[in-house]
Amino acid sequence: MNKNYIIISIGFISTCFWGFTFLRQDNTQTISADNAKIQYTGRFDFANPKQPKFAWTGSQITFTFEGTFCNLLMNNFSEGNDKTGKPNVNYFNILINNKLVSVLKVENGKNFYELAKDLPKGKYTVHIFKRTEASVGICEFIGFQIDKNGKVMDSPKKPKRKVEFIGDSITCGYGNEGDKKECPFTPETENGMMSYAAIMAQSVDAEYVTTCYSGRGVIQNYDKSKQGTMPELYDLVYPQANSPQWKFDSGTPDAVFINLGTNDFAHEIPDSTSFVLSYNSLINKIVTNYPKAKVFCLAGSMMGGEKLKTIKNYLQQTVSYQHKKGNTKVYFFEMSSQGKLGYGCDWHPNVAQNQQNAKELIAFVKEKMKW
Repeated sequence: MNKNYIIISIGFISTCFWGFTFLRQDNTQTISADNAKIQYTGRFDFANPKQPKFAWTGSQITFTFEGTFCNLLMNNFSEGNDKTGKPNVNYFNILINNKLVSVLKVENGKNFYELAKDLPKGKYTVHIFKRTEASVGICEFIGFQIDKNGKVMDSPKKPKRKVEFIGDSITCGYGNEGDKKECPFTPETENGMMSYAAIMAQSVDAEYVTTCYSGRGVIQNYDKSKQGTMPELYDLVYPQANSPQWKFDSGTPDAVFINLGTNDFAHEIPDSTSFVLSYNSLINKIVTNYPKAKVFCLAGSMMGGEKLKTIKNYLQQTVSYQHKKGNTKVYFFEMSSQGKLGYGCDWHPNVAQNQQNAKELIAFVKEKMKW
């Protein structure tokens, strides 16, 4: 993300949508998703370049236009219900000229959404940030509509730095906009832009990419299943139905952050050998794909007591192993535990806790990366 984006928590949701039909008025033109001036950040499936699919938190679409209005064309594929029984839907933060103007609720099916209207004629950069996680559903971006006489222009260049995060619900921003630990999770309370990861990336002016999925672990998930762990999902363009394999040659991050283990430890302390071996295998995969990247192993904010003590020991074993084999670009970092700053939904870190953890991580990363 550009360092100038204002990422604030706001309380209004834009829900305006209509059945999907291209506007036919004389004053409208439709810009297809395969327009070369549209900028994509994150993992997208371009098998159909006119309708690229995506799902991961923080997937971003950026375009710049000259005109007076803008409508978004989107197809959504959410399934299941949230913890209140309402159907799942995806949400997006909409920024125009670096300011957060609305939170967009994207319903299932093909629809178009009014992003801005009655603008003074001028140049506008629209930034669309997927704030909900992959489990909420896949989306297809189909394009956007502007004035018939408007122009699509080059978007701002991406930051020179790039960071990648691999994590679980904490990295997704699960429930971080909830007001108490008893509130049940809903997609509406999840804001990936206010996760510690996105806040840190913005602070160091780095392009931000993440693969994170609630309830997933290194060797065991929260539901005790051992299939579909994050090391497996990390290989995919998006995690639904064994999507296409991700090609790791699309850009090398300067740093990769792993924040996993909370779900492995949710019910009991996992076996040391299995956990450390699998964690090291994930690091080896990262180093193979990104030989110049530094790797940060994070102990998250939701653990305490004997479990926190144990996972710290496991992660330090992992880092020690990497150093012994000559890979000295691997580091351990412990985030401060939550509680003093309140909670989000389902006992998860709220926005204040994410901001605190980001502040801690920023200082450590700047030191190790010389930023």
